[in-house]
Amino acid sequence: MIGRILSGIGGIIALIASLVSITTREPLINHLVKILLITGDAVVGMGIIGLIGSLTTIYGVYKNNWKYMVSGGILGLFAPLLLPVSL
Repeated sequence: MIGRILSGIGGIIALIASLVSITTREPLINHLVKILLITGDAVVGMGIIGLIGSLTTIYGVYKNNWKYMVSGGILGLFAPLLLPVSL
């Protein structure tokens, strides 16, 4: 039960962060602490991948399916960790 709640909270936070990244072309961390690490099209790509991951996690919480929760979390982590390295 606690894992489902934490996954739901993480999915909502990832959804907010990805929408901020897509609309402003700056990561959410820039708006919170004014540290600009990356901007431009890479941020939009990370936002889209994060959006897909967050929606997958939220769907897994809704359906109570841990496979969707885990795969959405992995996809959400893939966006900020691996995409900037590959660019």
